[in-house]
Amino acid sequence: MTKRILIIDDDPLVRLALQGLLSRVPGVSVVGEAADGGSAIRVLRSQEVDIVLLDIQLQQLSGFAVAPAIRGQFPNVRIVMMTTFSPDRFEAHAAATGADGFFRKSAHAQEIIAAVLGTERRAAPARSMGPRISPRERDVGEMIAQGRSNEQIAAALGVSVNTVKTYVSRLFVKFGVVNRVQLSNAVNGVYRGGGSATGS
Repeated sequence: MTKRILIIDDDPLVRLALQGLLSRVPGVSVVGEAADGGSAIRVLRSQEVDIVLLDIQLQQLSGFAVAPAIRGQFPNVRIVMMTTFSPDRFEAHAAATGADGFFRKSAHAQEIIAAVLGTERRAAPARSMGPRISPRERDVGEMIAQGRSNEQIAAALGVSVNTVKTYVSRLFVKFGVVNRVQLSNAVNGVYRGGGSATGS
């Protein structure tokens, strides 16, 4: 059976290189690519994907923030994280956020292929009522659901508008939505259903 792969990296040259490498591997098909978490979620909703290659150092949200969002909505998709740095620095954290495998971008081609194709889905964690969010993210989400603007939220929380925008971007990825209306519906649905997990 053909393994369908989605590449998530904000560097188009990296995406091109990986696509070129994997296109030569029998039984593998790169079905999509994305530069950030939000785009990746949209691809996953429109394409059947078996394996996601996820860069840790994305510009907007790190792979550590994107992985739980993918895992929560697409539990059967295998996640393989990649980095330009030493795996020793990140591998344990990658596994904790839902990754099934890990490789260094500078590794030899055969090592990368082995990391991608040798990956098995880790046992699924206990199902939660929603994505894991921080108390401050929950505050922002609730205020968005109340119809407040970024400026109003910033004033209420005593933070800058840019800080609020950062929280909103994180919530978009964690809830797998692309606008404030969808986020409001998602937040209301989770809290009516008993609340989401919160963490630092």
